Amino acid sequence: MNTFPTHMKFASLFALILGLSLFTTVAGTNIMVLMLLLTTPWGWGHFKFETAEKTEALRFLGLIVVICMWDWMSNLIAGHDIWDATLAMLHDMRTFGFIVLLWPLFSNATFARIALWALFGTVIALATVNLFLVMIGYLPPGKYFWPTAPHMYGQTLVGLIFVLAQMQLVRPKFSWQIAVPMLLLIASLFIASERRTGYLQLAAGFVVWSALNYRRLFIGRYKWCVVLGVIAVLVAAVLSPVVQSRMAMAFLEVNQYLDQTAVERANNATSVGIRMQFYVSAWAVVVQHIWIGVGSIDFPVLFQAMNAKMGGVTNLSVFTNPHNEYIYILATKGLVGLALYLAIFAQACRLAMKKENEVQRIGLLVFVFLFMLSITTNSMMIDMEEGHFTMLVLLIFLAPKSLDFLESKPA
Repeated sequence: MNTFPTHMKFASLFALILGLSLFTTVAGTNIMVLMLLLTTPWGWGHFKFETAEKTEALRFLGLIVVICMWDWMSNLIAGHDIWDATLAMLHDMRTFGFIVLLWPLFSNATFARIALWALFGTVIALATVNLFLVMIGYLPPGKYFWPTAPHMYGQTLVGLIFVLAQMQLVRPKFSWQIAVPMLLLIASLFIASERRTGYLQLAAGFVVWSALNYRRLFIGRYKWCVVLGVIAVLVAAVLSPVVQSRMAMAFLEVNQYLDQTAVERANNATSVGIRMQFYVSAWAVVVQHIWIGVGSIDFPVLFQAMNAKMGGVTNLSVFTNPHNEYIYILATKGLVGLALYLAIFAQACRLAMKKENEVQRIGLLVFVFLFMLSITTNSMMIDMEEGHFTMLVLLIFLAPKSLDFLESKPA
């Protein structure tokens, strides 16, 4: 840290506070991102791309620039003026744009680790406190002691669980310093979380993480540990009253939606029902503007008008969250925008594959999978916490050549 230039010392402080504030205060998050952006001119002035990764990194950043411009053009094509289209682009694509602007800061491994530990340290601390308050009866199971928790609680815990699991896997000896936080996060997920997405992501993420570590887990000495661990987690999930009630509610809401008339579905306000109706109403908009979309400015009105034709309420506050990023991008930016969006994450995986550090490489691949799974029922771009979390994860794991966590040992 003492060898850091002055702008990097300030940036490190801002990144530390950003990690602490992301899950607790919207104002703090916005202020710290703004402060980080003020240091970027000095960052770019001293920055050079790593030769081995230059092509892939530029392609990744270039795709982000292109989708930002396409968002701008889609609103121009829809008939809006340059000023409105520019404001919409800044609103819609800001977290993607921040990746490009902040890249040189996060290319410094020390700086990236500071942001990582601030971010994940906050998650572990909040999850542990929340679990403790539930265990002592201060909170009922599945509830949270801070208001912004429900947005990302399950998804964030699962991502960190797999990063810690990878760190445990590459260590030559078992470490309780890694195992204890993992156990706390899993317990908090099953006891103090009501996020059904988190439960599903843990199961699906384990399949992907296991496939990426096949030689270590199923050929080496860890296979029985993995079997016992999976059995223990399954038993914990089955015995958890929160998991049971939330999953049972999901099945009930699906069956309820399927049994309703078209008008009843358009006014369904259950968690699952509102998502299923969004797919129906949004798809009706999509098929009319399949190639270039309707633009993000017109979409809320067009979507609500389509829902109203189906007998839904006309209050624009209903269905404000699309709950499916694929359909939202297809509706607002068309097939062109969706192709660009998917290409960004595909390129992120290509860039990750060049990372020599195993925790960094596999951690990012698992995170991308979890992101792409999560946005079938949630959003990243228009949700403030999710968007900034995605931005930080991509920067932390992709920008530095190596995070220098632990030396990978031979498989």
